[in-house]
Amino acid sequence: MTLGGARPTARGWAFSAVGLVALVGGPVFGQRDILRIGVLLLVLVLVAVWSTGRAVRTLDLVSRSKDELVEAGVSSTVRLSVVGRARAGVRLTVEDAAPLALGGTARLPVPRVREGQTLDLEYKVRSEVRGSYPLGPATVVASDVFGLVRARRVLGSSVVLDVLPRVHPLTELTLGELGGARGSSASASAAAAPDDVSIREYRVGDDLRRVHWRSTARRGAVMVRSDEHPGRPDVVVLLDTREGAHRGRGAGSSLEWAISAGASAAAHLQRRRHRVRLLHDGTYDPPRELDETSAVRGLMRSLARLRPGALDGLARSVAELGRAEATLLVAVLGAVDEDDVAPLLAARPLGVPALAVLLRTDDWAGAAARRTGDDATRTLPPGLERARLVLARAGWRTAVAGPGDAVPDVWARLTRVDARGNHPSSTPAPREVPS
Repeated sequence: MTLGGARPTARGWAFSAVGLVALVGGPVFGQRDILRIGVLLLVLVLVAVWSTGRAVRTLDLVSRSKDELVEAGVSSTVRLSVVGRARAGVRLTVEDAAPLALGGTARLPVPRVREGQTLDLEYKVRSEVRGSYPLGPATVVASDVFGLVRARRVLGSSVVLDVLPRVHPLTELTLGELGGARGSSASASAAAAPDDVSIREYRVGDDLRRVHWRSTARRGAVMVRSDEHPGRPDVVVLLDTREGAHRGRGAGSSLEWAISAGASAAAHLQRRRHRVRLLHDGTYDPPRELDETSAVRGLMRSLARLRPGALDGLARSVAELGRAEATLLVAVLGAVDEDDVAPLLAARPLGVPALAVLLRTDDWAGAAARRTGDDATRTLPPGLERARLVLARAGWRTAVAGPGDAVPDVWARLTRVDARGNHPSSTPAPREVPS
């Protein structure tokens, strides 16, 4: 029994069954009162079907909006605007489908509205884990006052909400302090004033946001900032996303820690006039010749949609790195040993400063039950220790991180210099490496 999408509930089917029995049994037993009760019950169900079937068509979705940038662990607001009017005697509810990771389906009661009136509805979503989540479609649900019939109608379509990884504020970093043949020049270029950029004539296809209006007015021709300006040095952020190289689940996994660290480094450097390129699972994210805010947003969305990579993902990323040019290399590595990191030494562009965060992934295996303190006071697993020494002896700055370490603290250890301008991990003391 349906009409306009209306269907009886369990109570409605029970009323219908009792009504039919009374309708048939009343005349058989000569009981008119029973017959009247049967007719009344069936009429109630039919009226409920008719009223809810009409009421469910009295609302339309006008617009849907959501916050553009949503960070993991932070609440966000979803807004729905509907127009129409609610009929007396019928309860209307708007349901917006959402996965359990965002809190589950939202149910928003609709008060009575006048014909043509627009009503704004909103609810909060929150996810502890970054990712891309579908929202919607919204559905209007009508039910009668007795709860006999429920009608449903889909409003609009679904959208995707990107929950971005957590981004932490990091301490300032000057490339010249990192050493390397190109460190000082890169740092100086990064500090150049915007007007010092290379200027050339406009070419078809150039981004109009690069137009240099002062030079255009002076020369009488459209001039743009050149893409080759060294004040936008390339920084490569290499993320080890191999599924087998990480431990833990959800927000408490080593993979999520690594992605948050990579996101923090990428946003920190992008906002300081570096052009950041993400490298993971053997591929670079496409370069973004956009303004600073849009570039950071694009980086974060790429990281929000990142999935665990293949077992050979790190090897393929290293192969790609060997064909790239950069002024700084930042690597966040999962479970590695000396054989995993050895190819990084040859792939590192000549003279380029390099930073590496090595994760003590075994500490994530116990659901972060063991919170790490100062890594310097703990003995590293043999394979991880050898990997750290291989990188440090090749001039890499290294820091080891566990589940209890905050990203800003690890970054501070990674970029720390002593009174002589040296980093502790770049000149390790000779020691016997466990076999």
